[in-house]
Amino acid sequence: MDAHGKSVTGLLRKNNEDSIYISDGNCKLEHLYIVADGMGGHKAGEVASRYSIQIFTDFINSCNDAELESDNILDTMIEGVSRCNCKLFEKSHEYDSLEGMGTTFTCAVIMDRTLYIVHVGDSRAYIFNDGEIRQVTRDHSFVMEMVKHGKLTIEEAERHPNRNVITRAVGSEKSVLADTVIEKLKENDIILLCSDGLTNMVCDSSIADILNTGGSAEDMLDRLIDAANDMGGNDNISAVIIDMR
Repeated sequence: MDAHGKSVTGLLRKNNEDSIYISDGNCKLEHLYIVADGMGGHKAGEVASRYSIQIFTDFINSCNDAELESDNILDTMIEGVSRCNCKLFEKSHEYDSLEGMGTTFTCAVIMDRTLYIVHVGDSRAYIFNDGEIRQVTRDHSFVMEMVKHGKLTIEEAERHPNRNVITRAVGSEKSVLADTVIEKLKENDIILLCSDGLTNMVCDSSIADILNTGGSAEDMLDRLIDAANDMGGNDNISAVIIDMR
């Protein structure tokens, strides 16, 4: 398994409010991956994304072995996101500079060739295989709610001026509802987690074309980020690629 992550400021923003995480020897979960896209005034978004990952990984490392087994891992991940939400919400009310902060949170664990995802916001998870890409998370956004109720088409949503308005975030309310995903993985699957700084600039079909060119996870990631910057780089761009080949 080849995994690589990268987070860049982009061409127009002054600071990077995104954070990513790939598990290392200091984490009890060998294959844990996170993309978080922060929001809030001043540097509140940067604090929210970074702090949420710290809270979540500290929680994971405090769990016992049974809580991290495949039968329980999804419940454990949900509890971790809930703790992130509570602590971020509390922190946002301690300091005026952090008022209104929040973050998307797309977290993936691979265990026994199964992908477990807990997800809040509009950062995304995709699975790519044999030239085809499939989004496995659902955006918690204003435009996707409009699509759900038949008021917008997907094509209209992609161009809508309010496409960046999210309806759920970690830390913005006292409680948060996280979506969950379970996917059995195939031998040649490539998993992509990314912030909207990539998907607002590069359409799904172009992402698939870039992944289809092959190379290492790092090579594919660099090409995706270059493509987003070539299209304007309007936002921070963050992504993690996990290559199962």
